[in-house]
Amino acid sequence: MFKKFTGLLAGFLVSQLAVNHCAFAASYTVQTGDTIKKISDRYKTSTDRVVNLNKLFTADLDQGQRVEIPNPIQHIVKEGDTLYKLSVQYGVSTTQMKRANPQIINDQRIYPGQIIKVPMKNQPGYYMGNTSKKEIALTFDDGPDNRYTPQILKILKEKGVKATFFVVGERAKKYPERLKQIDREGHAIGNHTWNHPNITQLTDQELEKTVQSTSTEIEKITGVKTNLFRPPFGEMNDHQLAMLNHRHYHSILWTADTKDWDGTSAKEIVSSVNKNASPGVIVLQHSYHESGKFETVKALPQIIDQLRAKGYKFVTVPILIGEN
Repeated sequence: MFKKFTGLLAGFLVSQLAVNHCAFAASYTVQTGDTIKKISDRYKTSTDRVVNLNKLFTADLDQGQRVEIPNPIQHIVKEGDTLYKLSVQYGVSTTQMKRANPQIINDQRIYPGQIIKVPMKNQPGYYMGNTSKKEIALTFDDGPDNRYTPQILKILKEKGVKATFFVVGERAKKYPERLKQIDREGHAIGNHTWNHPNITQLTDQELEKTVQSTSTEIEKITGVKTNLFRPPFGEMNDHQLAMLNHRHYHSILWTADTKDWDGTSAKEIVSSVNKNASPGVIVLQHSYHESGKFETVKALPQIIDQLRAKGYKFVTVPILIGEN
């Protein structure tokens, strides 16, 4: 009897959350036929917010999977609302609320019917960018080098595509002219640590050293002061994320992993990107490979041509996440 009551109560709570789009910290169990888009529309939020909050490396969902529902994008002010009450309701600070709503001069004076933008609570890093435009970001990790990076740059230049390169500090120091070329040709540059460690195994001091030394090297070579960071292997803990956020770094993950580092064929790489393509997607590829089969260079022109034929535009990560 208790189990039956618990099941009925759970069902009631889920149905109530579906009605109350302003409920805080709601969660949802994925049903057959659900997509990220359907869930985000149901809860009056955006696809990228759902993906980023749940740290999803893919837009594919499994039946029975639990998905946390982020704040709605907007709140329509009701009688008795204050900015303070809304900040408590949505779990964000009044400072964040004010920053998201510069049109509010006096936070004691909001009125019924006014539309308030609700910022994301504790942005956990970007797995996906803005989904309001049909844009995709191509990203390349682990370079630069003098073998694959020049070939990738040549293809991007011929196709008129700007991408984002997350560079390793020691390779930037070894191949400074290649890093200068990346910058000169209009691509964005991000920090990928000095020597590609698993940062979850580092102390705070070691993490700060590997990140700062890489940013310093990038700036010394190109004059670019990057605020983009990608953790090697996509692994970092919440404490490290908060630490990097405090130092004004945007932690950039990905939505579509080509697995090009694992000997994946060009055909499989292209198929994977096409399968995961949607507005705001961040594609993970590499511009350095030590040995063995590596077919990113062969796949790249096909990826660009096929996605362009579907109406996609290629942009850098800063543009995709609204930083430029």
